[in-house]
Amino acid sequence: MSFKPFIKWAGGKRSLAEQISSLIGPIDADATYFEPFLGGGAVLLHCCPQNAICTDINEELINLYNVIKDNPSELLQILKDVHFKKHSSSYYYRVRNLDRDIKKFSQLSAIQRAARFLYLNKTCYNGLWRENSNGQNNVPIGRYKNPCVVSESEILSVSQYFNSANIQFLNQDYHSVLDRVKEGDIVYFDPPYDIEETQNGFVAYAKGGFNREDQVSLKNLCDALVQIGASVAVSNSNTEFIRSLYSGAPVRYELHDEIIARRSIGSHSTSRKKISELLIIGRP
Repeated sequence: MSFKPFIKWAGGKRSLAEQISSLIGPIDADATYFEPFLGGGAVLLHCCPQNAICTDINEELINLYNVIKDNPSELLQILKDVHFKKHSSSYYYRVRNLDRDIKKFSQLSAIQRAARFLYLNKTCYNGLWRENSNGQNNVPIGRYKNPCVVSESEILSVSQYFNSANIQFLNQDYHSVLDRVKEGDIVYFDPPYDIEETQNGFVAYAKGGFNREDQVSLKNLCDALVQIGASVAVSNSNTEFIRSLYSGAPVRYELHDEIIARRSIGSHSTSRKKISELLIIGRP
């Protein structure tokens, strides 16, 4: 059993989920799978573990997952009967700008907010979610003649999986896993990638960023998790800095650089080049 991600996400692992899952290895039924930096959840939806705790600092993203778990039919009804029926450039910007008025935005129900998130994801520029320093979505409308309507069967099937297994979605920072992980568990990190000084990069999935100090902090967390008996896997760019970071003590990591990704978010399809990624694995 596996599912495709139901949203687009910058740096998403839709095309790499099978490769990553095979390198991570099987997940025991009594183990808990953790995925901080959840994003599009491609690896979660490919592995379909029986026990999982998934976190992300993007509050609206986590709200969407919880609504799909708890209220999928109501979500689909708003999307089909309201958003996609009214879709136009003016309507898109009206929906996008709802978060500019904190009082009005706070009055939206969790289901209304989830429908807004999914509508914007399906109609914005290349499925990109980006927030400014105030946490407000600032992505322009995409150039779609007939934007893709969310698949009802897809959402309902994923919802059924979330409820048949023990899956939790929490709006928390990635450091929170240290308080929950136990021996035998598996943690998959897909953080904003390291960027060489000569590269342009995108790390604004939510307000704030992720710099090299954060990369070092993540590596230290991985060391601590392996030392308590958990397995960790980290996706990142194949840069000299990251290779050097995970080549040092105290944990010996496997560095898999045979993973090739084609970035799906770009202004033109011809500019979406294949790039080498690293999958870093640490085992107790």
